[in-house]
Amino acid sequence: MKILLIGCGFVGERAADLFHAAGHEVFGITHSLESAARLSAQKPWKVLACNIASAADVSDLRKQIGAIDAFIHCASSSKGGAEMYQAVYVDGMKHLLASFPEAWPLYTSSTSVYPQIDGSTVDETSPAEPPKETGRLLREAENLALNHQGAVARLAGIYGAGRSFLLKNLLEGSSGIEINEGAPEGRLINQIHADDAASALVHLLTQKLTGIYNVVDDAKMTQHDCLLKLAALFNLPAPGIKPPDAARKRGWTHKHVCNGKLRATGWSPQFPDYFSALQDDPDLVSSILSLVTDTEEQPLHRAENIILIGLMGSGKSTVGRIVAHKLGFQFVDTDHLITDQARCSIPDIFAREGEASFRRRESAVLRQLLGRKHTVIATGGGIITQPVNLPLLKHLGFITWLEASTELLARRTASNNDRPLLRGEEPPIVKLHRLIQERAPIYKSVADLRILTDELTQQESAYGVAESARLFFSKRQSSV
Repeated sequence: MKILLIGCGFVGERAADLFHAAGHEVFGITHSLESAARLSAQKPWKVLACNIASAADVSDLRKQIGAIDAFIHCASSSKGGAEMYQAVYVDGMKHLLASFPEAWPLYTSSTSVYPQIDGSTVDETSPAEPPKETGRLLREAENLALNHQGAVARLAGIYGAGRSFLLKNLLEGSSGIEINEGAPEGRLINQIHADDAASALVHLLTQKLTGIYNVVDDAKMTQHDCLLKLAALFNLPAPGIKPPDAARKRGWTHKHVCNGKLRATGWSPQFPDYFSALQDDPDLVSSILSLVTDTEEQPLHRAENIILIGLMGSGKSTVGRIVAHKLGFQFVDTDHLITDQARCSIPDIFAREGEASFRRRESAVLRQLLGRKHTVIATGGGIITQPVNLPLLKHLGFITWLEASTELLARRTASNNDRPLLRGEEPPIVKLHRLIQERAPIYKSVADLRILTDELTQQESAYGVAESARLFFSKRQSSV
């Protein structure tokens, strides 16, 4: 099919990628020439600039690309008010339908058009009569698509890598549970992962499913339940309560949006709820942690754990067990977690799946450690080579780099057959020296403490780690 995708933002770009991967001819439309040029340099599908609020611009677009089979309107209002909603959503739909009358239309709307505040479950047959003008303009744009035998996708709150207001606000200390008489545990939260939103749009268009469909995950969750669970996962105090935000652009609502109609067509979400996405999306947590950077006024929260990093043979497991015993902490080794879950050795994982798969497993077990406290975590030597792991390591606790000379590392690893990176034609001492040169700058950049262990016993190294960690956390607690 020849598909026009208007709005290559958080969801639109993902949908365009999926359509192209499936063999469709895709034209991605952005508002500005700058965005079009940037995307054109990154994407295999065609990208053009067009202001859909202008009938003349859309007419010129038709002359440029000719007839199409379908279009998706998922452009953003750029946080504008009613005037922008009118121009982009209503007028934009009118111009697209006029210039591409042969095309099957799909309009992406919002579950905010449901105004219910009583905590009820709503589906596509429920009243959608929003009280605010912005909501009414969404409904007008919806009707334009429906009157042309098209479809409407009502998307819940969108999140994904680089965007999650729930987690970002919690980490920044601005979260609150919006309590009123009708919502004693806060409003019900309706969300959808951006990848699932994109897959739903592809499903609706390729199946030419007409009508209205709610695009939302499977969870029914109040602010209270969500934020308390989220706070526990990130070792933060539970947010307090606050009154509902009356300034919400599309109005404050309290309802559970049902995805049953869309699921009945054969679609299902990859991430059925927010917490499965926190565990299974490899970039979600890390990207939000990266957004919340340390400041003198409000440092990023660090869980009360101790993380040991360093090359193989640097003593992380042995020293870690001693530190854990001294402090009464638990001890875990990420390599052992990986082998327990894979039910095979690390050399076997490298041989069967390759190093890239091992690194994915390594990142996954790191995410599984969210919510831990009072734990010493010994990590694999290469865990810092994956940028996605660095924000997680920083959040998980106090980081100590156990450093050792190449000669000492070579002696300690000489009789160990569980080191797949030391296998091959290259002599182990040469490989270790190269790994030190490659990884030392990363170890240095992420570590809170650096200990050169060559002249120290393991007991002495452990003492330095334990006392430094005590001081680190006592200072942070006194600054809160």
